[in-house]
Amino acid sequence: MDNESVKYPSVRWFVLIAGVLSAFFAMMAGLACAPLMPVIAKDLGVDMGVASFGIMGIMMVGMAVSVLIWGFLVDKIGIFKVMISGLVILLIVHLLYPILGHDYNTVVVMRVLTAFGAAPGLIVIEPIVSRWFPVRERGLALGINCLNILGGMAGFIFGPMFASMAGSWQSGLSWLSGIIFIGILYMLFTWNLAKNEVPPATAAMEADKASEGNFFKLIARNPAFWLGLAVMAFSNWANNAFNDLAPGFFAADPPIGAGYGPEKAGQLASGSMLGIMLGIFLGGIIIDKVFKGRSGILVMIGFAANLIFYNGVLLDSIHGNAAILVPWLMVAGFVNPFTAVGNQYFAVRSFSPKIIGKVAASWTCISNFVGSFGVMAGSYALHHTGNYHASFALVAIICVFGFVAALVSRERRTAIEAANGQQA
Repeated sequence: MDNESVKYPSVRWFVLIAGVLSAFFAMMAGLACAPLMPVIAKDLGVDMGVASFGIMGIMMVGMAVSVLIWGFLVDKIGIFKVMISGLVILLIVHLLYPILGHDYNTVVVMRVLTAFGAAPGLIVIEPIVSRWFPVRERGLALGINCLNILGGMAGFIFGPMFASMAGSWQSGLSWLSGIIFIGILYMLFTWNLAKNEVPPATAAMEADKASEGNFFKLIARNPAFWLGLAVMAFSNWANNAFNDLAPGFFAADPPIGAGYGPEKAGQLASGSMLGIMLGIFLGGIIIDKVFKGRSGILVMIGFAANLIFYNGVLLDSIHGNAAILVPWLMVAGFVNPFTAVGNQYFAVRSFSPKIIGKVAASWTCISNFVGSFGVMAGSYALHHTGNYHASFALVAIICVFGFVAALVSRERRTAIEAANGQQA
């Protein structure tokens, strides 16, 4: 029953936008370097595989550790302190690029710090939706979170564009700090509005802290935790590896890549983000209206479609013709988030507000380790083969594994969602 929905404060929509912005800046900072890989590699005196390994792959490892730290801090210091702290770190790191961004090892360290600053954006949306929104509005709130994809578009476009305008990639990345500063101001404004508002879910959490110390006992034998983790791990590997590989492939000169150059590669990659936005927004609706709450079906469709569309970009007939490549990437973007959206839906249906922040943090931490390994494996294959075929083949294998995992667990996932739906 959701009879208390009228008591949820109206400021919840401002809080939701703050969460979306946190994810926006995380994606912008994380992906701004992707289309610049050829430029960065040349400037730092390393090959593309090494540059991708350190600047994207090691960053993902840092993200994996960071999300666990921030996830547990969400319950201790609050959502706003976590989001603002992350943005301040991103601001400082980007301001330092013109000074420190001329040595490969130093840049790798800065990318690890970027991961630490970006990590809050990856884990705040579930706690916000679970605590601030009544059940009947949670699907809409998760759908609005699709706007964070604009951050990926901003990174893909502004990274190479600012680098060209500023005369160096280091100065170009420092310009992103101005956008991040505006985000900090909004966070402070919304935090001030929300200080005297306590959503019902948070009030209930304060009244019942008995289970906080038993989190690991609660999830150790909970099949929902392990089913969601398995799907998220395979999803992160496939999606992170593709998002790392594709912009570099489009930018690099033949025979290694498609030869579009950094700016055009960023524009192409950002085009797929439009499809991702639509996929995130419609994903939850499809689960509710078409699949009647069975998230596992959407997850299977996502893995199967990713297998086809991710590897399809390697075909000359697709990447060699912009008229075909642009819509192909938009469709690829549309199906890209089906695995993640299915898992988010499953999480909100399966866990209480008291532990969902820790669940999201644990899932994101472990799956980001897996995802970072995927990025590194792709970079390693690129370094040793000199082309992208082996790297994309690894992504295809992981999509097959993900599909099989979702297929095997579909009935169990459906049973868990149905049981929790009845309890709600």
